[in-house]
Amino acid sequence: MKNAYRVILIGLAVLGVVYASAGPEKKAEEEKYEPNDNCKFPASMKVGHFVQFKRGIKLAQVDCKSIGRDGGDFPCYKGYDVIEVRTNFPAILNASLDKSGGDEDMLKEVNLYWENGVNTIKGTGGWEKMKLCLEAWDVDLYKSTPGTAKVHEITIGVRPKDTQLED
Repeated sequence: MKNAYRVILIGLAVLGVVYASAGPEKKAEEEKYEPNDNCKFPASMKVGHFVQFKRGIKLAQVDCKSIGRDGGDFPCYKGYDVIEVRTNFPAILNASLDKSGGDEDMLKEVNLYWENGVNTIKGTGGWEKMKLCLEAWDVDLYKSTPGTAKVHEITIGVRPKDTQLED
């Protein structure tokens, strides 16, 4: 009987060695890296607003009557620029003329406006055109030398259509 136990123990030991050396069944290379639905998750990012444009208005002397003024408002000027604007949101634009020059201001009386009152854009990410016009009268020409002079800066404000201006 002792021999029967020895044979059984030796058989079990041999089976244990064979099983340990074989290890788990190996998968094919493509099976190792199959996607698992449990590992999928969304990636997101916060995208801010962007606005892009660059332009400038050059004024040309005009007959004062062409801008609705009379001869007493001489000299009169008018200019416009087609501004190309690109945003990623529907927007309202406003424009203002910086008149911070104090007594040195050449342009005393001005009218700055969007052609046909259109100052909104769709904001699809593509370029949209808007026309900004500037009229000036009773201009103090003696405050500059002949040639092209930078007389003021125009500031264009942009805000989303769904916001209100603060008082």
